[in-house]
Amino acid sequence: MTLIGGGAGMLSELLPEGRTAVDVDVMEVTPPEVFDLCCYDAPAIAEECGLNPTWFDPAPFNLRHMMLAGWRDRTVPIGEFGPLGVRAIARIDLISLKFSAGRERDLNDLETLQITAAESRLVIEQLPTVLEHGADPDVVERAIVLAKAWRCSGG
Repeated sequence: MTLIGGGAGMLSELLPEGRTAVDVDVMEVTPPEVFDLCCYDAPAIAEECGLNPTWFDPAPFNLRHMMLAGWRDRTVPIGEFGPLGVRAIARIDLISLKFSAGRERDLNDLETLQITAAESRLVIEQLPTVLEHGADPDVVERAIVLAKAWRCSGG
């Protein structure tokens, strides 16, 4: 299972412990047939562990078209939980998605991450390639504009 978003940032220790997240954004489950099982079991796990009933968020599964090339090779291991191996996206992929989302909490996360000029430049250079995978051109353009402004302002 590969995670994205704030939960991935917290579990990979890119974002601080004090940051809160009400769900875990799931990008990918391997093998794919386990995905349905995870969705099915999530409510029971929430009840058993006292979690928010919507803690398991499979919606990001549809965001793979926004990922920079090579993202799977850059994932980092979080842990093994029974037969389930959990990984998180790498720092540069988290940064790219945060620029793409551009919400207030994403901007706060970018500030916390202390993005370097080199990281902003890499996102600016690589983000146009996601258009080949069907990404929304307006979202990509807004993310690039934000990354350029971020680079120029120093955060």
